[in-house]
Amino acid sequence: MRLIPIIVLLLSILAGCERQSHTGLALVNDRSISQDDFIFAYETSPRSVLAGPRQNAYKRVLDGLIQRILLAQEAARRGLQGETVTARELEGLEDAAIRRELFRRSIRDQVAVADPDCRKAFERDQKTLWIQHAVLESLSDVTPGGWDPSWEHVGLNLATKTVERAGFGTLDLISWNDVDLKLEDLLYGLDLGEVSAPIRKNGALHVFRLLNVETNIMTTENQYQEQREHYSNALHKRLEHGLAFKFVQDIMKPEDLIIRRQTLEQLTQVVWQHHPDKDSLSGGSVSELSSPVLELDELNGLELASYRSGTLSVEDFRFYYKMNPYKLRRTSQNELQRDLINAIGIYVRDIVFTSRGRVAGYADAPEVKQDLQYWRERLLASKLKASVAAGLPNSETDTLGTVSKQAEQALADLLLNLKQAAAIHIDEEMLMTIKTSDEGLTRKIDFFAGYLN
Repeated sequence: MRLIPIIVLLLSILAGCERQSHTGLALVNDRSISQDDFIFAYETSPRSVLAGPRQNAYKRVLDGLIQRILLAQEAARRGLQGETVTARELEGLEDAAIRRELFRRSIRDQVAVADPDCRKAFERDQKTLWIQHAVLESLSDVTPGGWDPSWEHVGLNLATKTVERAGFGTLDLISWNDVDLKLEDLLYGLDLGEVSAPIRKNGALHVFRLLNVETNIMTTENQYQEQREHYSNALHKRLEHGLAFKFVQDIMKPEDLIIRRQTLEQLTQVVWQHHPDKDSLSGGSVSELSSPVLELDELNGLELASYRSGTLSVEDFRFYYKMNPYKLRRTSQNELQRDLINAIGIYVRDIVFTSRGRVAGYADAPEVKQDLQYWRERLLASKLKASVAAGLPNSETDTLGTVSKQAEQALADLLLNLKQAAAIHIDEEMLMTIKTSDEGLTRKIDFFAGYLN
């Protein structure tokens, strides 16, 4: 059996949002709703929910939050969390919360952006550089201090604007934040007409020449102050990305991930045979790799990958795919297999990071418990909705529309009963004083959102 070694350098960082307040806004039985709970619910609500007068929108958001809590409490009362599949999913949600805490403490909290950095970014953002760029075969092709006319221009990246300028030929127009920080420092440090020393990047030698600088001189201190937060956030993300990349390398390289080629090829064949004209898989539930037409069960017990800390079976892969779907390209079997390899790398990385977070004791961190409570309620509420729909009587003459309406009515009746039986207290005065934003909302990026919705 052949083996495929792979170093996982994959990043799919889950971004959390900071908690602002823990003052009680409402009480649903024994579950307290904080102002922060409401702000997060508001900022992640669809625009349709937020439409209309602010007072009405706030009440709709809070009512939706209360409904989800009541459904989750009822699901727990019925013992749905004890079902085998649900219990594993809940553990997966806790794992994700632990990884977010690991990321926050190991990376996000380590990044600091000073005012001089913001000012430098602001100043660079007022300039557009005209850059010539060439890729050389070897150092023998270097023209010391000059530019060889035989060198052909090569665009820096797909996002870079490439133009033709009379007398200069083809060149790139580079603005701030168009390239990585190391290359940006190099390009913005060139003098007019200066040719850079050759640098090695992605296995090739690159040289650059600065031909011109377009500068916006109509700037003021007020403009900088108004935009300072924008530059601070952008720099923070760039520094986070660099730290995160190194963090993944340092942790995953020693794991020496090995993918079992024979199992991988079997998995590729089975997945390929299922609707090869589609871009991604769709199974029994949203993004679930478990459709009955796939002959995957016979592969479940096979080892798909091994690493220093453990192994990953096909069954494990299917579970992690369900919780964190990875888009699989279907234009060729080779592309499909490459995407499966990337997905395996992501899932193993998540397993290793979770283990590290648990060893560090992050499962007991208040932030993790609060995060888990949110996702647990969403999961249990969705389970109860499915249970209500599945428990309805039906006949062969029922249409999909009829079944859907029956399920909606049954759920509405259940919610009405739950509300009448519940002890619910709302601080209406506090509700209307909460400050939220409709522009540039902080969206919490989480791979479980699609599955739980």
